[in-house]
Amino acid sequence: MKVAFDEQIFALQAYGGISRMFAELAKQFYADPGLDVELLPLNAPVINRYILDDELVRTRMAVRDAGHEYRSLLRYITRIQPRPGNDIVHNTFYLPHGLAAYPGAKRVVTVHDMIPELMPKTRRRLDFLTLKKRYVSNADHVICVSEATRSDLLEVYGPIEAPISVVHHGVDPMFRPDRDPHPELPARYILFVGNRSQYKDADVLMRAFAQAARHERDIVLLFVGGGPFSSEERRLLDRLGIAARTIQVSLADRLMPAAYSNALLCVFPSRFEGFGLPALEAMACGTPTVLARGTSLPEVGGTAAAYFEPGNAEELAVTMEKLLGDEKLRDDHRQAGIERAALFTWQKSALETAGVYRATLQS
Repeated sequence: MKVAFDEQIFALQAYGGISRMFAELAKQFYADPGLDVELLPLNAPVINRYILDDELVRTRMAVRDAGHEYRSLLRYITRIQPRPGNDIVHNTFYLPHGLAAYPGAKRVVTVHDMIPELMPKTRRRLDFLTLKKRYVSNADHVICVSEATRSDLLEVYGPIEAPISVVHHGVDPMFRPDRDPHPELPARYILFVGNRSQYKDADVLMRAFAQAARHERDIVLLFVGGGPFSSEERRLLDRLGIAARTIQVSLADRLMPAAYSNALLCVFPSRFEGFGLPALEAMACGTPTVLARGTSLPEVGGTAAAYFEPGNAEELAVTMEKLLGDEKLRDDHRQAGIERAALFTWQKSALETAGVYRATLQS
């Protein structure tokens, strides 16, 4: 099967969950000829580090470093010639231009979440330019990354004419337990990974930490990624009395397994997720994981994670205190998380995605 990814997400994202998924699928398709997916080159400038930093994928996809998002996006938007000769086009995002090329190809689209539609106040400027509903309407097959996303899609758009398949994300083998501590990170810390704004509910974790770790003054609240604290966040940390015990750092992707596996806990308090890859990565690293009990997160964590009601800082604090005070309970969650994460692999994701392509061509 001749399959094309368009370069939308690779022109938009240096790092991020959507581009990570497509980069991991590309690796699997190139590595396993038995999947019968001939992934065609992009021949395009991009900014995405997941494919630029992998020599095999960079070479096979024929991409080069655009240096800046504007340059890669401009190249994508101004390239108007059709790209025939593909059996399948798997669109990587929902910009209007992506509906025009690839004549004669069957169209597959992945829906990652319905957050902009269900939570309009979270919309970014880019969300106002996208045509997600039109992509779904024009698709020959729709992939959702979780059952929760599938349910949200049908709630928002109503019945969908195309078949819908759920294909979960996987976890990279580099995320594994017992990695050496990173020398620049604290000795004892609770970990939060990713963006902190809006529905990510980082402030809920801050409030819970102030209560849960009040008697253990050597524990640090560590935020990785998401940029420096805003002035509003700093004021909250000051009011809670934890500013001196709360730090934010940025780490390269290759250092994340060490950050996860040496944390006392990883807390993912987001009240809305299409999948929740950091939760899976944390469990794969053997980190006791605490998740908000909502949307896709129980689907990812199963019985291996601990849960609290979204937005409830008091319940989160109690859950954290219980885990911090019980080493055996943490060990139980650690082992259960490793076993749970082993069920999610990129090989499985690629196999199921290739199955979607095959079924689409036969329909």
